[in-house]
Amino acid sequence: MGADRRRARGLRVAIDYNLLRPLRALLEERSVTRAAERLHMSQPAMSTALGRLRAHYDDVLLVRRGNQHVLTPLAERLLTAVPHAIAETEQVFRIQSRFDPAISTRTFTIAAVDYMTARIAPALTQIVLREAPNVRFEFPAADGRLVEGMPDVLRTIDGAILPHGYVSNHPHIDFAPEEWVCLVDAASGVPERPSADELLTRPWVQTLPAREGASPARQQLRFRGIEPTVVAATPHFFVVPSLLLGTDRVAMVPEAFARMAVDREPRLRLVVPPLDLDPVKDAFWWHLDREQDAEHVWLRSVIERVGRTVIRNPNDGDTPDRLP
Repeated sequence: MGADRRRARGLRVAIDYNLLRPLRALLEERSVTRAAERLHMSQPAMSTALGRLRAHYDDVLLVRRGNQHVLTPLAERLLTAVPHAIAETEQVFRIQSRFDPAISTRTFTIAAVDYMTARIAPALTQIVLREAPNVRFEFPAADGRLVEGMPDVLRTIDGAILPHGYVSNHPHIDFAPEEWVCLVDAASGVPERPSADELLTRPWVQTLPAREGASPARQQLRFRGIEPTVVAATPHFFVVPSLLLGTDRVAMVPEAFARMAVDREPRLRLVVPPLDLDPVKDAFWWHLDREQDAEHVWLRSVIERVGRTVIRNPNDGDTPDRLP
């Protein structure tokens, strides 16, 4: 009977979607005062919101322990779900039958690793300056946590630039495949045409922390029963050169990044690995829910143009320059 009464009491509390933002602030700040400051609300108003949330969920949500508050088990579950709910709710109100980029103030969010952001940013910026001067872009890192959340995380962003293998059964725009190359210190003694043993017996730098998985190149090596010794890992490609300089380490990276790195740091050198690896096949991925959004259709047209300019698709009949 107690459970029935709790359910009935919860049903009598009208659902108020305006409580989503206070709920998120309370769960993340774990303080009525800080949550009120964050949303520019008065403390009594935030206390009232907390009371209504407690009535709705029939749960105290925040429990005082000493000088701080902790989340109840239900609140912990809500902390995971609420950001996604807010993002999807905002998406519903952003959907338009028509989209005029010239007057839009829309913010697009594209997740990508740092070097891919650096590759597309110049061409993307020029298009946006001409066509949509008030449109904004945000580029969160496509790190291990984001990858592990695929494809659900695509509901909360406008798209992600990731290699094939992390997302499936979702629409995408393919970029031209890139070969894998090895990046080394020029003084490390790696020959111009190294053998597999000369590379695989050296310490390696990986572009994804071990606890967050492995890069597509290392996954392929694992399939072949090859497990290099990883001595350093970073999700940031532009940190890789600093982990190689002055060492005998090796990093396997996409060719475009290796060229960027050598241009910026002449003490580095790239070599072609004597390993039969499939090229990295990056693509811009989006969620099926975005397929008919007018603003997203425009975004995809921009990405396609950027791809043809910077990361040419093999279907266009042209491919990027290869190593000599």
